[in-house]
Amino acid sequence: MPLLLILAAGLLLRLVVALLLPPGYDEAYYLFYGLHPALSYFDHPLGVGLWAWLGHGLPFGIVGLRLPSLISYTLASALLALACRRWFGAAAARWTVALAAVSPLLLLVGGVLLLPDAPLLLLLSACLWALAVEAPLPLLGLLLGGLTLAKYQAFPLLVSLLLWWLWQPLQRRRLLSPAGLGMGLAWLAASSPLWIWNLRHGWVSFLFQGGRTLGGPWFDPAGPPLFLISQILALFPTIGVLLLLAAGSRPDAGTAQARSLLRALALPQLLLFVLLAGRMQVLVSWLVPAWWLLLPLAGERLAQAAQARAAWMRWWCPLTIGVPPLLSLLAAAHVRVGLAHPLLPSAVDSSRELIAPQRLRRALQARPELWRELSQARLIVGRRYYEPGFLALALGHDTRATFTTFNRDARGFAFWQPPGGFRGEGGILFSLRNPETPTSLPDWAAALGPLEPLGQVDLERGGQPAQVVEFWRFQPLRQSWPRAYGPARRIGP
Repeated sequence: MPLLLILAAGLLLRLVVALLLPPGYDEAYYLFYGLHPALSYFDHPLGVGLWAWLGHGLPFGIVGLRLPSLISYTLASALLALACRRWFGAAAARWTVALAAVSPLLLLVGGVLLLPDAPLLLLLSACLWALAVEAPLPLLGLLLGGLTLAKYQAFPLLVSLLLWWLWQPLQRRRLLSPAGLGMGLAWLAASSPLWIWNLRHGWVSFLFQGGRTLGGPWFDPAGPPLFLISQILALFPTIGVLLLLAAGSRPDAGTAQARSLLRALALPQLLLFVLLAGRMQVLVSWLVPAWWLLLPLAGERLAQAAQARAAWMRWWCPLTIGVPPLLSLLAAAHVRVGLAHPLLPSAVDSSRELIAPQRLRRALQARPELWRELSQARLIVGRRYYEPGFLALALGHDTRATFTTFNRDARGFAFWQPPGGFRGEGGILFSLRNPETPTSLPDWAAALGPLEPLGQVDLERGGQPAQVVEFWRFQPLRQSWPRAYGPARRIGP
């Protein structure tokens, strides 16, 4: 019963955060994954597209899109707790779920936003449960195949698991048995959508993601420690430090194999992305699977400390359980209504760029002529790949337009255009900008021909100017729009 209460409390917290937060850049883009079902996508495997497809079928706007993530995080926490209880006991399982429920980084990335991390954590937890109960290897192979379809970060996990199996004599014999062969075939069958799609599209997804890891020619020694500090802050300091300490604690004899497994999966990722931070921008979400794998070790440490009535638990528990949820709610409220305007200068507060769909919808409806133009448009074009989703969420079912971008970095939109490339179709171009930034058009806008201004709407947040949305009409295109990648394989104008 305590475990169920913790899961329910965590779900309630995430639901409130989901109601407050406007859609993020990636969420606005992944919306179109759900509208274009495919075996895989330009930047990610199938997982987040399936979550978007499920959420898009619900009549709740951005909250509906997030509902699969809200539910899958609860399921992932429950499966992780089952694995933890098998390895370290019921008390450790409860502490593990409690940490997952309150850590701002984990709950936001894996349990609120529509991101690939949501299916990744669910399948990762399912794999840990299968390993804990020693499930049949073919079943584990299916789960590992599902993990591969969640996010490309599954590959370091798969390599680490394979090396751990080869290092353990008993596991090595299982791996080399007929059941191990069945596991490999099951993994290949379950992950086949990823290979089929990329084979048909010149392995473009692997080329894109691989190119992001090349970074610059030099190594910045300040990058790794700064990135690690930012991760600890995002986890919440008392949780982040605990996870690092748990990763280095000595194993008990009865839990040595479980600890060895979790460390073998988590520490290579931790080392890899911390080092990469010295050469490139590492996104805050990339270490989430590593922290997730360390949660059971931290849960065991907390269970032991609680049993021993450690003095530090008297301040650690109220601080860690009480403060992070409050901070998460305050941060979400600020993004929504600008609570911290007096403290944060507009120049450094990038959260004002996130647009609540209902706010934009009301502003557009206040301009009847512009609303009519948008409602009747057949083609709506944003400047950047993430912009069309904001307008699509605001218009909702009042539009039947096709949304796209003609930017060179068009991501999936390059694959979702019709065979004719919009030849003969006119439409509306729109642009988002900060109020302090002058109007500017992308260089490719000249290829659209003469643009007719349709007006703009000014959005406020907390009584302060937040965003300006400008609109232009363009005439039917005289030729197919070329793409830098995708079916046409041509360089755009």
